[in-house]
Amino acid sequence: MKNLLFALLLAGPLWSLAQSPRSISVLDFVAIKDNKRAEALYFYEYNWKVYRDIALQRGFIKSYQILLTTRDSVSHFDLILITEYRDSTQFNMSEENFQTIIRDTRPTGPKLLNELKPADFRTNLFFKTTEVVFAEANKKRK
Repeated sequence: MKNLLFALLLAGPLWSLAQSPRSISVLDFVAIKDNKRAEALYFYEYNWKVYRDIALQRGFIKSYQILLTTRDSVSHFDLILITEYRDSTQFNMSEENFQTIIRDTRPTGPKLLNELKPADFRTNLFFKTTEVVFAEANKKRK
């Protein structure tokens, strides 16, 4: 009987975890070409970030970040772009939602520094889609 009670107590939190929606993040790893850092950062600030600010306001995404990193012998990228979705429903609607935002915000194309096209200053190396298993909630600590 004790073993059954223990199993039920253990299974409860695991069942809850399995049933609760998990956030999904998409990480894009980007290499900046030919020392064109200014053009790349301008592009992401005045396009990518703008689109995500709108997506946040409309409830299409949970959060976003752009991380600047240093290349090394193993990782040949300069930026990590992270877009977090509340759950799989939000993630599955992302392409449609961002197409609407881009069409409404920049119908003639992205804002560019020095008129360089994205292919001239960056290479999208790869992306990863991740699902949160465990996370600490951001809480104000006393």
